[in-house]
Amino acid sequence: MRQVALAQVALGFTINSLGACLVLLARDLDTPAGELAWLSSSFGAGLLVVGAAGRWALRRGPQRALLGAALVAAAGAALLATAPTAPTAAAGALLLGLGAAGLVLVTPALLSGPDAAARLTRANAAASVSALLGPLAIGTLDALSGPGRLGGLGGSGGLGGSGGLAVNGRLALLLAVPPLLFLAADAWRRGRPPRDAPGPRRDTTAGGEPSTRGSGGRPGGGAECFAPGRGRVVKAWAVIVVAVSMEFCFTIWGTVRLQVTGLAPGTAAAAATAFLVGMAAGRLVAPRLLARDLPVVPLGCGLTAAGTLAVSLTDAPLPVAAGLVVAGLGIAPFYPVTLARLVQVPGLTVARSSAYGALASGTAILAAPAVLAAMGAALDLRAAYLVTVLPLAAVLAVATLPAARARR
Repeated sequence: MRQVALAQVALGFTINSLGACLVLLARDLDTPAGELAWLSSSFGAGLLVVGAAGRWALRRGPQRALLGAALVAAAGAALLATAPTAPTAAAGALLLGLGAAGLVLVTPALLSGPDAAARLTRANAAASVSALLGPLAIGTLDALSGPGRLGGLGGSGGLGGSGGLAVNGRLALLLAVPPLLFLAADAWRRGRPPRDAPGPRRDTTAGGEPSTRGSGGRPGGGAECFAPGRGRVVKAWAVIVVAVSMEFCFTIWGTVRLQVTGLAPGTAAAAATAFLVGMAAGRLVAPRLLARDLPVVPLGCGLTAAGTLAVSLTDAPLPVAAGLVVAGLGIAPFYPVTLARLVQVPGLTVARSSAYGALASGTAILAAPAVLAAMGAALDLRAAYLVTVLPLAAVLAVATLPAARARR
């Protein structure tokens, strides 16, 4: 749990800073934010890669995968924070996305079990709390830095122009590098096999080699473990796609929506933490609601719809920020609860469920913000929220109500 909490802290800080970085890069490059969709897509692309290779990556145990993911994420964060040119920034974003995706992959492998929903919700709460600091730090540093320059980092054609790279909020990403390096060192220490190891079978929840048992206690590995729950796997996978789609529509485009209301880029980046405030509060409360067997996902869909209306039907910063808080409260339990249902499908190994979960998240993160941006360009960003988020909330509520009734 300590490893997962540390990974989620770094993950929340960096990934939820991508929206603010998008706005700052658009300003530095004098380019519309919509043309920098590759930045928000880097995490989704990384999830697709690790999802496809997830079973192979976890074959030698989650600690080895955690080691590689932490190192790659640290390199990407450092590169994106200090990149003087657009191609270098793109490379940093891709490395950060790939490393962060690896952290997502190993999380359910380390926290699988009958209480996976509550444990994953607590882990995601750590990410949400740290995510508050990311855009806030970026916005604050950018507002304080002014026209300062970092000598020697840039030249002609750099993001800072001919004088070098502007000292702006992206440098706040460097705060994530030390914990990622510490996590890599801890994973390397834990992943070293003891000399007197009794055998190859060790429980993934203890940080060792993958178990040969699935989450339902059946033998794992092979098509026979997938076949019994094929229908449940497909449904659980699709539900994760819907849940993550809504979350990243707000995460990636919340800053842009606030900027449209008239806020400066740095101020909009700081104000966008309103959504993360709601997410953090919702994930801190959700485990208690789950313990009382309440239908947290259908209830969250109602809150999400209310927040979406406030974000879309108003054009002043304060009501939009309030709508982001309400939407964050509603969306908070979606990902951990839907991921836990996938992990708990009988006959599905932890490695398979982790890989499928990463693929579902990557699919949503790549598709939803891009669709929202395209609709925003064709119509208006306010209308785009209405025609994308509200139908997704309705679909998710209908898909999860039968499960909520069954638990009762």
